[in-house]
Amino acid sequence: MYGYLSTIYVLLLPLYYMDAMSIPTSTTRAISRIAIAQLRSTRNKHTNLINIAKTAGWAKRDGAKMLFLPECLGFIGDSAEQTVLNADPSIVVQMKNSNDDVLPMNSFREELAATIQSCSQSDDEQQSDDNNIINEVEGPIESIVAELRFIAQQSKLWISGGGVHTAATSTTAGDATSLSKIYNTHVIIDEKGQITSFYHKIHLFDVSIPGKVNLKESNTTAPGQTLVVCDSPIGKLALTICYDMRFPEMYVELVQRGGAEVILMPSAFTVPTGIAHWHALLRARAIESQCYVIAAAQVGQHNEKRKSYGHSLAYDPWGELLADAGGYENDSQDGGGDELSPVNVPSIVTCDIDLDLVQSVRERMPIQQHRESSNFTF
Repeated sequence: MYGYLSTIYVLLLPLYYMDAMSIPTSTTRAISRIAIAQLRSTRNKHTNLINIAKTAGWAKRDGAKMLFLPECLGFIGDSAEQTVLNADPSIVVQMKNSNDDVLPMNSFREELAATIQSCSQSDDEQQSDDNNIINEVEGPIESIVAELRFIAQQSKLWISGGGVHTAATSTTAGDATSLSKIYNTHVIIDEKGQITSFYHKIHLFDVSIPGKVNLKESNTTAPGQTLVVCDSPIGKLALTICYDMRFPEMYVELVQRGGAEVILMPSAFTVPTGIAHWHALLRARAIESQCYVIAAAQVGQHNEKRKSYGHSLAYDPWGELLADAGGYENDSQDGGGDELSPVNVPSIVTCDIDLDLVQSVRERMPIQQHRESSNFTF
């Protein structure tokens, strides 16, 4: 009889949890709207920043509190040398200088501000193609991070800058005398334009798939060594970048010791690895960490050598897909947006972050406590 009841219990347990997740609970913490951008960055920093300003305008229009941008958001060059030469100044130096109340206006920032204003008032659901940007847009660029700070001030949004190449020393951008390795830096900026936190990518992408992918990030980039969790209006954010997602032990630490509620995985995933693993990896990280996962992505052809998978998305702590901006669906796809991208870019998708759901999932299935109490040997 005991064996019969045990079998019934095992069969019904998943149904109990499915039903529990569908029961509305009383809300004690505010639900926050977010916007996740999808970009096709190139070596043209002016165009890249105008596209980011567009996504900020749309995010503001749609009532988002925070905008999430992908890895390599400000520059994707044709060579490793270009990447190093176009890196931002040290993020440590930029953070010290980020307490300015208002960044000064110049001709390019006037264009950024006008773009944000125009897109924030647009009711056109079809978001524009990046090829329509006027190539003559010019003007001074202080640094990618400085212009992100300006965009945050103008839009009144928090911004996750998911990947900016920054100098490992206090050199200035474009200084040809310093060819030391750089960092791949994830930066968080508040609505006042102040840098609140940053993370240097720990796991570097060194992968060669004959005939498809040959990238060695460690040729130019130094690995970070510090895990980062920071506060934000939508909860405690765990900062990671792209290839980090393949190392689940990192996320155990971010949740267990850092208290993460929302995990950020901005990326520029290759098409072959994206088709094979993108959705599976992100959903797995959401389920096992019982966190929201937000992954802003690059999409389309950046140059002759490099193409990204796309599918900016978000998963909830139960592993439900909340939003997906689309991208390549197979390795031979030439595109549906235009010859450079399967979807129109730039674009955003929006969804809501409900921290009560994080708490509810963790209470009903307390795997974090079970992990702490487990005892086993090899």
